[in-house]
Amino acid sequence: MKKVAVAGTFNVFHKGHRELLAKAFEIGDYIHIGLTSDEMAGRYRNVAVEPFEIREKRLMEEAMKLSGDKSFTITEINDPFGPAATYNYDAIVVSKNTREMADAMNWAREQNGLEPLDIVEIDIVLADDGKAIASTRVITGEISLDGEVK
Repeated sequence: MKKVAVAGTFNVFHKGHRELLAKAFEIGDYIHIGLTSDEMAGRYRNVAVEPFEIREKRLMEEAMKLSGDKSFTITEINDPFGPAATYNYDAIVVSKNTREMADAMNWAREQNGLEPLDIVEIDIVLADDGKAIASTRVITGEISLDGEVK
């Protein structure tokens, strides 16, 4: 069974998030989804972040749609690596802008005596204007959840 990790803040769930999760479900048999805590999300974001419970509920709904018959769990993470640095996973799915974090996590895994994870990198999902779809752009009203320019 291939165990795959994926993580994020998943603030205002958008098309880029959907593609990240879809890739994890495509390549894995069991998916562990790390969801950043409110405290951690607040440290790294310059826009308002919805409360953990709201993000978790929406993420659960979206993961159920994408999972097919595959098992998954969602857990709160409080550090950039989450359990992927210490648990027995086979791969991690990241976007181009989080690749460096996955490389650093693999270094941490090696320090813990674990094999490095296969890093599966998806392309940045672009809005109609050719720029990245991002929660900040959705929140500010620049684009829709699907990347349509407003």
